[in-house]
This record gives sequence, structure tokens and C-alpha cells, in this order.
Amino acid sequence: MGKNWDWSFKKGREKRLKLEVDSRMRGLQFDPLHIPLHSHDGTMQSYFTKGWRSVNQVDIEMRVKGNMDYRQARQRQKERFGGQHG
Repeated sequence: MGKNWDWSFKKGREKRLKLEVDSRMRGLQFDPLHIPLHSHDGTMQSYFTKGWRSVNQVDIEMRVKGNMDYRQARQRQKERFGGQHG
């Protein structure tokens, strides 16, 4: 793969993970079959789509858990040290 193709593949994964996590954290609906337009170039869009589709449930759960752990740690820090650090 070329560098641009690799970049498009990575962007597809990143975008899907971000949208999946955001929707789960906010309790919103998410349709993974609705793949956003990344590029009008067919090859770039194809690699974006491959990246989008490469995300699995384990990837999503790990990211959601990481965000929850981060939020919980921030809340504990805020409770312990007060609002000026949170």
C-alpha cells in the first residue's frame, strides 16, 4: 500500500472508533453501515472503507473502557483535590 492509502485506511479506523465511542458514551444510535465520504477518489475511499470495516467489537470495547477509566480517574482526582484540578 502507498502512504496515502495507509493514511486513508487509518482515518477510516479512527473515524469509526471515534463515532462508535461517542455514540456509546452519550447513549445515541449509531449505524456502522453508513460510511461517511472521505474522498472523491475511489481508491482513497475504498481504503477508508476497508479501515472503517476493520473495526471490531473488541476494538470498540477497549476504547470505551479506556474512556470510562479516564473519566472515572478524572472524577476521583476532582473529588480528592477539588475543582481546580478537574
